[in-house]
Amino acid sequence: MASLNKHLSMMEGAYDLPVTRKASIVWIALVLLPSLISKPVTSEHHNPPKFKEKKLQYYVQLETGLPGISLNFIPPIDPAFSAGFGSGTIFALNITKTVSRSSEQLGAVRGYTVQTGYLALPDSWLLETAMIVYDDGKYKGTIQVQGLVQEELTEVAIVGGSGSFRGAQGVVVVTVVVDELPFRTFHHDITFF
Repeated sequence: MASLNKHLSMMEGAYDLPVTRKASIVWIALVLLPSLISKPVTSEHHNPPKFKEKKLQYYVQLETGLPGISLNFIPPIDPAFSAGFGSGTIFALNITKTVSRSSEQLGAVRGYTVQTGYLALPDSWLLETAMIVYDDGKYKGTIQVQGLVQEELTEVAIVGGSGSFRGAQGVVVVTVVVDELPFRTFHHDITFF
């Protein structure tokens, strides 16, 4: 404050205001005004209500051949010896409220899988890392999941979240409910801890 007063006292003749009054004006202009006119970071838009339920369910829609899934964005290491080992798939799929592909959209699942087994389906396992982007109009945020995907029943861990799901932990049980190519629909049954 002393250096500010010294600087302002050199300018005192220019504005004909006492040094303390100049300091007050500078403080108001630099500190108080921006804080009064700026929107707080914790506004309703940035801080949706916390999801307090223990369960959440929705459906994930997949149509093979569409841009929402990119098969083998990483090719297998040696397909002649190890089936698809090392191959990767990247995906962005819609989340719906019911099993119907035309039902209300609640968000998307985006992520990737990497083939971690030497055997072909149904004995192969995929390592999946995904982000569930959820917005039902009340709750809004992301849920991060990770785990091994199997052909029949899959359970992946919830390793975090944001927005309404900030700090989430739990499990997602994934089951196939429609398997009529080119369409597949998965049911996600989430349990939060």
